[in-house]
Amino acid sequence: MRSRMAVLILAIFCVGTAELAPSGMLGDLSRDLSVTIPTAGLLVTVYALTVVVGGPLVTAATTRVRRKHLLVGLLLVSVAGNVVSSLAPTFGLLVVGRMLTAVIHGTFLAVCVVIAGAMADEGKEGSAIAGTQLGINLATVLGVPLGTLVAQQLNWRATFGSVAVLALLATVLILLVIPDGGGAGGSSAAHELRVFRKWQVVGTVLATVLCSGGMFTLITYMVPLLTDVGDFPSAWVPAVLVAYGLGSLVGNAIGGRCADRSVDAAVLGLSCALAAVCLLYWVAAPSPVGAALFLILFSIATFALIPGLQARVLSAAADAPTLSLTANMSAFGLGAALGSWAGGQIIEQGLGVRAVTVGAAAFTALGALLIAQTVHSGRRRREDVNGQAQSGTSDRQPADSGTTAAPAS
Repeated sequence: MRSRMAVLILAIFCVGTAELAPSGMLGDLSRDLSVTIPTAGLLVTVYALTVVVGGPLVTAATTRVRRKHLLVGLLLVSVAGNVVSSLAPTFGLLVVGRMLTAVIHGTFLAVCVVIAGAMADEGKEGSAIAGTQLGINLATVLGVPLGTLVAQQLNWRATFGSVAVLALLATVLILLVIPDGGGAGGSSAAHELRVFRKWQVVGTVLATVLCSGGMFTLITYMVPLLTDVGDFPSAWVPAVLVAYGLGSLVGNAIGGRCADRSVDAAVLGLSCALAAVCLLYWVAAPSPVGAALFLILFSIATFALIPGLQARVLSAAADAPTLSLTANMSAFGLGAALGSWAGGQIIEQGLGVRAVTVGAAAFTALGALLIAQTVHSGRRRREDVNGQAQSGTSDRQPADSGTTAAPAS
């Protein structure tokens, strides 16, 4: 199990690094391709939009492909996208390479989550899902800095080329290590789409949009919060960002263990905790120590919540997990776009950078309320089903026992 999880984490690390790498080398890209830095930044935006739109489409089109074969095929597309990006002579062709890499992102991560959950021991599904999220965490903590270093020492093309080579290695290891557990072979797009009739699935996906919106309202402006609001020394910002990355690893582990015990309790409790941290961040933000401390607490709470959201969708959509998880990946992307836009609007309205913490708390609190509603409705439905089952058993007992009711006197 550990070797299989390690291979999945490596593959996800490659996909995550490919997503995030341009943010660390925008200057090199702009100079080499003769575009402005804001134009180079569109590589990140195009990638995110492609994930949001392309993920569900790719998943719907590949519902009949066996999961291991699908995993290999998607990763090979990612390899091709990184090769195109590495060799691109123009900015336009680089955009094409990025879109090719991004279109498999949501489906690939969803299939990894489904496979990890299927391989996990009973009661350990939350930790398995958190294990897949670890690949994204490592891409943030290690992949982006290493990609930036390669770009500085060689060039940005070598960064994309290195990711392509590593992803090709991961593809070979998947073929050797991951079992062919089947799955999806007899499914169809229509069957997968029917899962969105369930409020438990739709409600959780909508809650993911809101919670992700809260996360990125603050994440987008976390450096100005440190330096402009908290008067934190700029020279120490990289160290705090490293601590932020380490906090994501701690939060991921906590979230997985909480989800193992109870997915509903974990998601509800952690979404409330995240909202509280964001709100208290407003109080602590003017202090350099407080700003740094609450940024780390925010990282822990954020990455603790993510595995639970994924696990809740997986449990609610057990008969069509891949498309629902891909939709949830798109929900994270949509929330990221919504949150970053909302944070900018808060600042432009003259409320200041500090107020983005309150905006983040509002988004996350709405997500927590929606989660509370879905948890409550799910419990009521289970109670109704159990009550009907018990009533049906009681009604059958006289017939089964062969007795008749005594006449009234």
